[in-house]
Amino acid sequence: MPKIFSRNPQSAPRAEIQEMILLTLARSAENANAVSPADLAHELNLSRPALDTQLRPLVEQGLLSGGASGTLALTESGRERAHTLLRRHRLTERLFTDVLGLDLVRAHEEADKFEHVVSPEAERQLASQLGDPETCPHGNPIPNAYGAATHPSAVPLDQCAPRAHATIVRIAQETPVALQHLATLGLLPNVQIQVENKAPFDGPVLVRVGRAHYALGHDLAARIWVRLEN
Repeated sequence: MPKIFSRNPQSAPRAEIQEMILLTLARSAENANAVSPADLAHELNLSRPALDTQLRPLVEQGLLSGGASGTLALTESGRERAHTLLRRHRLTERLFTDVLGLDLVRAHEEADKFEHVVSPEAERQLASQLGDPETCPHGNPIPNAYGAATHPSAVPLDQCAPRAHATIVRIAQETPVALQHLATLGLLPNVQIQVENKAPFDGPVLVRVGRAHYALGHDLAARIWVRLEN
């Protein structure tokens, strides 16, 4: 499971760690990925005993179900809280890129800090000033004030057939390392690409962007969601 957060959760306050847990589960649900306690411990760089200490109050508050060796899932209340955090994170990313001119990687890193402290009033003003954007700079949907989000029709790049033409829609699970690499290659939302070939057995995906040709590892290609063109 890729490490999404730019901050080390071990140095964060307990409340922030618990919010990181909710965010991780919400992002995984967006991509239809199941998350086990072992996955979550790896993502947050926590030992299993330390993670269990953080999970317990979330279960007691009715925000989380599952645990032990089973799959973790957000309850309805947990999803509402997680969607609020996602909304604040992605609106803040928009502020940093659209208004302050930060690059995508730096915007993500700064939003990791701000998502925990944005107030409801600041959230409303931020959305209004930005024109209620529907997606973050990486193309991921911003939940509205009621938690609903519009998910554009798209498929992971690793599922596209050779010779397919497509436009990048979003970068899922936007880890700082992956974002930096994709930005260097110019593989960002709204960029048109062509799939040249796919190696078997989860091998690399070969793509063309303009006159450039790149081989993308299977895991990285799976994070790039595209809209197929006729």
